[in-house]
Amino acid sequence: MTFSIKDHPFYVRMKQLPPQEVAAWVLGEAPVEAVEAKLRKEAFRRVAKHITAGKAERSKHGFNSDTNGEIARAMEWAFQAGLKAASKT
Repeated sequence: MTFSIKDHPFYVRMKQLPPQEVAAWVLGEAPVEAVEAKLRKEAFRRVAKHITAGKAERSKHGFNSDTNGEIARAMEWAFQAGLKAASKT
């Protein structure tokens, strides 16, 4: 019998989420490029914390983790958000 990670009871906690979704926990409905720098920084920190906590959780339960990919996607997203925020000012 084969099991998927989706069958694991902690799947919700281990799931890799897009940075936009994690940032929404801090920002609500506002797009990251439209908020003030302090909130943007807090959102970026939350994304980083989610990535590192997710890595630890997945490793603890023996699941693979693409931490480098998650970090790369988050950095690209943050860079694009910074460019959009700068162009609006």
